Amino acid sequence: MKKALILVIVLLIVCVGLSSAQRAYADYEVPTMFRGNPMRTGRVEVEGPKSSGLKWEHRIDTHITSSPIFDDKGIVYFASYDGIVVGLSPEKGITAFSLSLGEKIDSTPAIYNNRIFIAGGNPPYLYSFSLTSAARKWRIYKHDDFHSSFLIANDTLYIGCDDGYMVAKDLTNDRNEFKWEYNVGSPVYSSPAYTGSKVFFGTDNGHLYCLTDTGQLLWKTLLGGKIRATPLISGSYLYVGSSNGSFYKMTLGGDVVKTFKTGGDIYSSAALMSDGSIVVGSYDGYVYIFSDELTLLYKFNAGGQIYSSPCVAVDDTIYVGTLDGILYAITNEGEKIFDFEARAPIYSSPSIGVDGTLYFGDDKGWIYAIGSQTGIITVLANLDEAEYLIEGPKTYYGKGKSYKVMNAPVGEYTITYKDISGYNTPESVTLELKANSSIHFEGTYEKAVPILSAIVVTTNLDDATFVITGLAEYAGFGKSFTIKNVPAGIYIIKFNDVTGYKTPESIEKEVKEGDIVTFTGIYEKLPEAKETEIVLQIDNAYMMVNGVVEEVDPGRGTVPTIIAKWGRTVLPIRTIVETLGGEILWNGNERKVTILFKDTIINLWIGKNTAQVNDEYFLIDSKNPDVSPVIINSRTMVPIRFVAETLGCTVEWDPDTRTVTITYIEPAG
Repeated sequence: MKKALILVIVLLIVCVGLSSAQRAYADYEVPTMFRGNPMRTGRVEVEGPKSSGLKWEHRIDTHITSSPIFDDKGIVYFASYDGIVVGLSPEKGITAFSLSLGEKIDSTPAIYNNRIFIAGGNPPYLYSFSLTSAARKWRIYKHDDFHSSFLIANDTLYIGCDDGYMVAKDLTNDRNEFKWEYNVGSPVYSSPAYTGSKVFFGTDNGHLYCLTDTGQLLWKTLLGGKIRATPLISGSYLYVGSSNGSFYKMTLGGDVVKTFKTGGDIYSSAALMSDGSIVVGSYDGYVYIFSDELTLLYKFNAGGQIYSSPCVAVDDTIYVGTLDGILYAITNEGEKIFDFEARAPIYSSPSIGVDGTLYFGDDKGWIYAIGSQTGIITVLANLDEAEYLIEGPKTYYGKGKSYKVMNAPVGEYTITYKDISGYNTPESVTLELKANSSIHFEGTYEKAVPILSAIVVTTNLDDATFVITGLAEYAGFGKSFTIKNVPAGIYIIKFNDVTGYKTPESIEKEVKEGDIVTFTGIYEKLPEAKETEIVLQIDNAYMMVNGVVEEVDPGRGTVPTIIAKWGRTVLPIRTIVETLGGEILWNGNERKVTILFKDTIINLWIGKNTAQVNDEYFLIDSKNPDVSPVIINSRTMVPIRFVAETLGCTVEWDPDTRTVTITYIEPAG
């Protein structure tokens, strides 16, 4: 960043025509200065978000300590430490105003009479710019920086200076001069508050000052520490915190009424609740909620140090940021509603636009807009008796020619129109509702032409398809399908296969002139495939069947064995066949084993190297003609691979663990 004063002004053209949110600003006194008003209540008269949905984000530079302000068009303005000032559209965060003062803006700008006032730059000046043309109207030099933010009251601008002055500028003229300056001899980081022609502010030497609006000292009270927070005025009292950790209630005459000691420095400015209670943050990581008598009601553990000043919505929801980068929304009883994690510490104090969007910045230059993520749904129809169902993140039922849903959650919505006798029903339509936007459904009921003959097909599956043949041919799909004006005659419907279901049989029907004939096809769910897994280990009398341990040959201890001279594994065949649900027969005269399994019959003979499978004969082991069934431990032992694969199983051999895995998948249906 260059050290010489650089003034680069870029004014982007704002689109003609205002959004509904912008038009609504005419009915709402938007925060145009830090803490929103001269009494610095930090309170806005709209509701803020109740969830942490990010509406948009925008980066301007490296540090943002200033807080958001608004103009009467709904544009939100921020300033950064690098001297950038931007105005962003509330809908999408598009830049509508931008300028650079060189560097170093810690102060929050202010807006008044279509002007924006900025304190900072290098060297530091007070500036006035036109919001419409971005032309500079005046500037006044100060020889030190600004951390205080502007107060505007009765056509006068007030601000504290790091060089120890409180200054006032008459806004009824554009002369480059102050109305008055008052030297307190200590840096003034505190932003002034105003009521009853009196200006209140704190200083780094621990004093709270009260001046007249003509610059005369009325009183000063020593509180101790550094008073960098902005005083809050409520009725006949003011409230302010100090870096010594104390929070004070004072009369407007300068007397301390009560003090509450927190566990950390207080740089956060207090905010006012609807019942007169007070909320403030502390460097000890807590948000404190006091009665107007400074009795502690609740406190919320935010975890990180709090520099940011809380903003209070009209429903008393509290929003505040921490130096560990978390923005919290809490109730007036200190309960968390939501939190949002920024990219960097939050020095900026949040504020809320008229559309309920919460704005704040972080120490890496990111600006965040947290929105309610809602929009508007409008339905237009041409019949008073129209009825419809709107389904999406929420479901709505409407009727009539015009129907509107406000604050509908964002997402996809589908409208389904109800049938009306004598009219063709409009088709269902799906539209996406985006945040702070609207969607329109327009359904036109057309007078129905009389149906001469028709075929109606109903099924129980959305993905069903079918073909109808007769005097004319038709193809259809889904649960309900109608063909109008069908020529009279004989028609046959053929349903197509759907995986996992039994296909309905073809149906033949006659369609007569003026008939409405229904073909109904019900797809029946087929049983799912059943899998059996058997794991056996050489010389192990136990096996695993679908993960359950069982004996290979209960009571006899027979084990799978490798016949060394063949290099083949044999095992009791009865174990496998009966586990799979088959049957074993033994013929002692012929020394023959018969295996019955579904449609397969296998005959094997002890000592014979061939097997009969149904009506065909096969070599048991095509690579080794010596392999044949044997008897071990009075059990018929068979080479496993031939039998298992003939029965439709897969066989896997693991030489490291000497295990055989047999898997059989029974087909569905």
